[in-house]
Amino acid sequence: MSAAGRAAGPALRGPFAPEPADNGDPRARRYARDIIRLHDRLSYRRLPAEFRGDPLSLVEDPHGALVTVTGRDSQFPSRYLKGMLGFRLAQYLRLDWISAAAVHRTAAFHEPLPHSPVENIHTVTLCARSGKIRGYVGLACSADTESLPLDSACRTPFPTEAAHGIDLLGRYARPGLGTHQAFEFKRFLRDQTMPRDEQHTRVPWHLMLGIGEALLRLGDDVRVVLGDAKEHVALRHLRLVGFDLHVVEGTSPCLAESDPMAPIYRQTVVAKPFAAPVPADMTWYRDVVRSYLDGTSDLASWQAVITTLAARRRPTGHRPDPARGGVRR
Repeated sequence: MSAAGRAAGPALRGPFAPEPADNGDPRARRYARDIIRLHDRLSYRRLPAEFRGDPLSLVEDPHGALVTVTGRDSQFPSRYLKGMLGFRLAQYLRLDWISAAAVHRTAAFHEPLPHSPVENIHTVTLCARSGKIRGYVGLACSADTESLPLDSACRTPFPTEAAHGIDLLGRYARPGLGTHQAFEFKRFLRDQTMPRDEQHTRVPWHLMLGIGEALLRLGDDVRVVLGDAKEHVALRHLRLVGFDLHVVEGTSPCLAESDPMAPIYRQTVVAKPFAAPVPADMTWYRDVVRSYLDGTSDLASWQAVITTLAARRRPTGHRPDPARGGVRR
């Protein structure tokens, strides 16, 4: 998964004012550079020790000098949660995927704090030596106050669905499965400043492992995931760890010009929307990735890991669908 990988493209809420972006404003560009430099200087070395309660996943990797923590909103002390949201903002400013003018106008230094009916899930990978954030991915809940059937006409579309103008969840509707059990991938990011070394290679696998272990811990609390991503970036990694993705081709995603996130859909290669049930065999994929990261695997290289993961996949049409409890025809 590249540093430019991204699984979901929602409009930012809260302090970002809905006015047209003007990234040509030198004051906005200067402010954006200041925010990027601010977050480049921050260290989160104490986060694992100050985390509240048991993490959904903790991955300590002495071989890559990385540590990855996954937990709910409330498990991260406020300053760390703001820091992660600031990392997300700084990376998007670096990539020109958010309006610098909107960020400057509101003097924002992090994305808005969550105010959700269900807690969001955050996975953050840190450099064990410097304490700097090296990678991040989130799972965001539905905006519905109460959990509604996935095919309900009254449910609130997830941001990816709204941007692409499609329904991604109706196909998974079944009794007992509601919108509070569906989560959207957010901000699949690797630090843009990282050198292309072994740590750079390990970061996306840390993020995948953190999410995978969290999904195993959460069980029926998360049954379906969705988002949008690029074919050879996040989609590739999600398939490799067992997700049987339903990808919708040919959409024309866009956001209003007044939306601070509008630049995300002005790229040459546009992210594709997807949805998938949580794999029934997630434990197997988890074990392969974790054993390689902790040095106990018989596999000798990342290519061997990828080959092993890819060989596990069965053709679509024969994989069990945990959301439906059967086999797709």
